[in-house]
Amino acid sequence: MRLPTRAVVRPPAPTYADALTQEAEPQPVDLALACQQHALYVNALKTVGLAVTELPPDPNFPDSCFTQDPVLIVDGILVACRMGAESRRREEKALINAVADLELPKYTVTKPATLEGGDVIITEDSLFVGLTSRTDMNAVEHLRDVFSANRKVVAVFVPDRFLHLGTGCSYLGEGRLLTSAECAATPEFAKFEKFVVPEAERYAANALAVGPSLIIADGFPATAEMLTRAGFTIHPVPLSEFAKRDGSVTCLSLVC
Repeated sequence: MRLPTRAVVRPPAPTYADALTQEAEPQPVDLALACQQHALYVNALKTVGLAVTELPPDPNFPDSCFTQDPVLIVDGILVACRMGAESRRREEKALINAVADLELPKYTVTKPATLEGGDVIITEDSLFVGLTSRTDMNAVEHLRDVFSANRKVVAVFVPDRFLHLGTGCSYLGEGRLLTSAECAATPEFAKFEKFVVPEAERYAANALAVGPSLIIADGFPATAEMLTRAGFTIHPVPLSEFAKRDGSVTCLSLVC
């Protein structure tokens, strides 16, 4: 699988506290701290070798710092998602413009399908697509129309407590999966070598791999030790303010 070389990011907007969350009582957000944490995340992206394009904050879209969700880039094709969260629709326009220089062929997911990038795990030969409140079976069929000639597109039922498939697991390359215990038990992932995070460190199941380098959430020592022993060079980043709005490592960048 070709390693990513580029990432598109967007710092949290002044309206970030209004971003969506599954929590019935949203925790207060420290916007200044969120911006500091985002800057550390951008530094980590650069440290692992990615060229970073940083878009300006967009107060019209409180969730717009989560640039993974509106657009997918797979096999040199740009997929403009139709977001499951209606308030996030149209976020994709700025991201499409940000990668216009790549001159990628474009495919647009249309209604009634809904698709968010956080529900898609990309491996060397497959796309695993989580079925969640944000992504449906119609989207799986869309992706099969686009990619089935070159790779399998596999639907995965996602445990309810995970917003996206990527909340519960991340692909590390070479057949390896960083995963929660629940996602590890998913039949579709039977073939993978699994690194299972402790239940108390479930948030750490989301990470961004660039070859042997791995950006992970800071504050999860058992997961960090497990990955270091496995030969990864880890780059921990504090993400407390993004966890408060159901975001994690991969959510914050569109990599290509």
